[in-house]
Amino acid sequence: MDLLKKTAVFALIVSRCAFACAGEDLVGTTFSQIQCAYLDMDSERTYRAVLRMGFGIIRLGSYWNRIEPSEGVYDFTELDRQLEEAHRKKIPVVLTVGIKAPRWPEYFIPEWLRRKARLARGGDVARNPVLREAALGFIEKVVTRYRDNSAVKYWQVENEALNRIGPDNWYIGPGFLEEEVELVRRLDRSRRPIVLTVATYPNLFLRILRRVGSKYDNIEENLSLCDVLGINVYPDVGHKLWLFPLYFRTDTKRPRKYFRRIHDRIKQAGKVPWVTELQAEPWEPGHLVYTGKEQPRTGRREKTVGTFDMLRSMGFGTVLLWGCEFWLYRARRYGDHRWTESIGALLEMPEKRRQNGTGGE
Repeated sequence: MDLLKKTAVFALIVSRCAFACAGEDLVGTTFSQIQCAYLDMDSERTYRAVLRMGFGIIRLGSYWNRIEPSEGVYDFTELDRQLEEAHRKKIPVVLTVGIKAPRWPEYFIPEWLRRKARLARGGDVARNPVLREAALGFIEKVVTRYRDNSAVKYWQVENEALNRIGPDNWYIGPGFLEEEVELVRRLDRSRRPIVLTVATYPNLFLRILRRVGSKYDNIEENLSLCDVLGINVYPDVGHKLWLFPLYFRTDTKRPRKYFRRIHDRIKQAGKVPWVTELQAEPWEPGHLVYTGKEQPRTGRREKTVGTFDMLRSMGFGTVLLWGCEFWLYRARRYGDHRWTESIGALLEMPEKRRQNGTGGE
């Protein structure tokens, strides 16, 4: 067998193994230095504490405005260090690439590019030709740098690309998302699984509003492009309408059929269903982050545990809990360790199931 054939066979084996790993029964989280800044926390110290918690997988963001603060000038120091520490702890990484990344303001477009592209508010931001070209160039830089990094096990392309969100009310259309996914696949010799994510709406009223305001079937559009489809789940959300706080709550049992339908659609398409964000922090009206001492009305621990159990029982094997920075903030600021204790209990559950011979799907 010549070298070319050996390389092709090896790539096929690696890709099949990586895709099989995507179906593992893992509990993870998303870490963001952006959120640490909002909470006035030391990001390096917080990240090390998160890694010590025992997660089976962690998601990190390649924040464009931090990596390319000036046109053509790249600084990967922060992300290099994060990946090195995850590798040292043997924790696999989902690395997001693209215009969007986890945490507000969703779009991490460098200021120099905003001025150059003259981006208008609203609509499909990726229709701007200057932004399109620059975004593909940035993705190529990130993927080329980390495609041989063994800590990176999955690429996530964009974050809720088709969902209209953020201060400028933008979304990324399916045409450009497909172009980004094809670029990542072409650049990555190891054929890592591609993760795409969609927002879900457990609350019926918000679900109806979403149907009225969106022109795409987000799940269908993403399924045609990905290997893993991650859903983002927020049972309790708050919004402020002028001076009036509004709360949209969902009990644990009511959206069961809704999530079952989503799970079945993903499986029938031959893709792997994940939960990439399960609410484990508050979403209070008018708050970018909640820092009060009192227990908030949204993001309760018992709701997180109940929803976690419901989603796991359906076959969502890998679940990433959203809010690790908040748990540690509560512990350090107020001596409130209830969140870290609850998360610790959830992390023990997969191990107990393996010992009992009852794994996930």
